[in-house]
Amino acid sequence: MSLDPDEVRDVACSVTAGSDVCETAAPRDIEPVDFDPPSVGGGGGGGGGIVLVVLLVAVVVAGLVWLVRAWFAGRSTANDDGDSGHDDLDEDLDEEVAERIIDHETPPDRWRRSAAEHRAAGRFRDAIRCEYRGLVGDLARAGFVDEIPGRTSGEERAQIAELAPHVLHDFGTAADLFDQAWFNDDAVVAEHDERFVTASTAVLGSVRVR
Repeated sequence: MSLDPDEVRDVACSVTAGSDVCETAAPRDIEPVDFDPPSVGGGGGGGGGIVLVVLLVAVVVAGLVWLVRAWFAGRSTANDDGDSGHDDLDEDLDEEVAERIIDHETPPDRWRRSAAEHRAAGRFRDAIRCEYRGLVGDLARAGFVDEIPGRTSGEERAQIAELAPHVLHDFGTAADLFDQAWFNDDAVVAEHDERFVTASTAVLGSVRVR
């Protein structure tokens, strides 16, 4: 059995000398541990790397956005310069507006059907209003007036006086009946409606002759 030299020395010392004389074995040397905190420069290096990565990602994203926009701009230019395969839906409308403005949503025949319904129900004021709108629609399609909802009869008279003076008298009669029926509080009866239809028929007859 092997003996530890330090234990043997302690036993011998206790036998030959007092306990206060003996000393315990000197502790073994232990390498000191360095607990110095990392330098400021070393810590900043990690943060700088993160910032660099973020900047690179931002540059890549900005480049992709620029490429996408450039691609769409190129397609738009190609469609404008060449044949895109689709008709210009506004082209015919632009040509019509350059000559006369026409309300395509409510053609004259639809106005006259509404007038007939009002007439049958005894609503002669509404019948005259719808007949007037149908008359203006026909004149617009003949190129003599612009069909603009909400326009006054005075504005339409002025335009017809310039573009179709040969129908101004009969149109003036129809416009007077319309103004009296729509803006006055007087009763509107079948006679007013009949007089309007007579004047409107004379206007359209003169337009067809020309």
